[in-house]
Amino acid sequence: MDDQGSERALWLAAYVALVLAPLALVAAFPGTASFGTVVAAALGFAGLTVLALQAVMPSRTRVFTAPFGLDLLLRFHRQVGAIALALVAGHVVVLIADDPDRIDTLDAPDAGVAAVVALLVLAATAQWRLPYGWWRGLHMLLGVSVLALALVHVVSISNHVSTGTVRWALLLLVVAAAGTAFYLRAARPFAAAALPYRVRAVREERGGATTLELEADGHDGTPFAPGQFARIRLARAPYWFAEQPFRFASSAEHPEAPSFTIDALGTRVDELEPGTPVLLDGPHGSFQPVLPDSGYVLICGGIGIAPAMCLLRTLADRGDRRPVRLVAISRDWEEVTFREELAELETVLRLRSCHVLASPPADWNGERGPVDAALLRRVLPADAAQRNVLVCGPPEMIAETLAALVAIGIPPRHVHVDDLSGV
Repeated sequence: MDDQGSERALWLAAYVALVLAPLALVAAFPGTASFGTVVAAALGFAGLTVLALQAVMPSRTRVFTAPFGLDLLLRFHRQVGAIALALVAGHVVVLIADDPDRIDTLDAPDAGVAAVVALLVLAATAQWRLPYGWWRGLHMLLGVSVLALALVHVVSISNHVSTGTVRWALLLLVVAAAGTAFYLRAARPFAAAALPYRVRAVREERGGATTLELEADGHDGTPFAPGQFARIRLARAPYWFAEQPFRFASSAEHPEAPSFTIDALGTRVDELEPGTPVLLDGPHGSFQPVLPDSGYVLICGGIGIAPAMCLLRTLADRGDRRPVRLVAISRDWEEVTFREELAELETVLRLRSCHVLASPPADWNGERGPVDAALLRRVLPADAAQRNVLVCGPPEMIAETLAALVAIGIPPRHVHVDDLSGV
């Protein structure tokens, strides 16, 4: 196992130990409650531990992002959210099964009931497609509310927090989560101020995309790699809320002049004028090809073309002649972002592009969606299983593509997923 693998294993072991710690504490200090109440308390404490760690994982601190990459942590964050919900549901079900009269407490204005309701709303709204700033603000507000209400609940009625060990363990956990959330929202905006940039241009692209071009202000730029992203804030307003994750779209050979291509809806990018000072928080992301000497397969949906363009432009600047097969999924031909530049890149790279249209015109002779195993068998090269695969786009497209890749025998370890949602 390499150093990064060892570090990941240690962090995962620490995570599991923290989640299991409440069960050990409840077993060590069972008090006088019934067995059902003890089991329910253990489930509730474990659920609260997972919820507190949910605030810590996406904090973008280097100690967490270095071994895993922020994109992997955020995917884990979304998946573990379902586990937290299941633990809390188990807590409620076991309590009521132990004493059916407790169902009457669901009608009482108790902090525990409010915490469960807030958690259900949080789980539901996590799937909403709001403008990013609104969605992120709602997500953070509900998350903080769940933690605060759950803490009030366990401190006020739980038999187990009457012991000093459990009380202090619980308080330290929630304080750590709150401190991390404070760092993310309050302190980190100023941590990025050491590397300011200025807006060079804002340009509209095909498909409703917008490219934001920056230039380093007083430094040589922040080195980045294809597949990474950053967050951008106004220098005069570091708490500018709509801090959308921006995918690097420019060549990694020119960190002094990065560009980002995004869906600008809800980001206020159209308000930025040339010369506007901004702060860049990044880079984040962990795309590291597992086959460093092999070619690439890039499967991109809509605005997911941005990280592919970063890779292609970087390969062109480096004179890299490894083979690349691009499968670009778009709604129609006029909305194919970077259509003209892709054609030019085919003349300087070993690049072959396949455009897949969801709503093709009547005279379209190319591929049409959806992306399934049959389509990929037709368009991917014979050596696709020996290439690095990057999949980027909306969640539905990613799910379809991953299932199709498995069906045609592409090794999952060769596939890197760049999910554009919830970052």
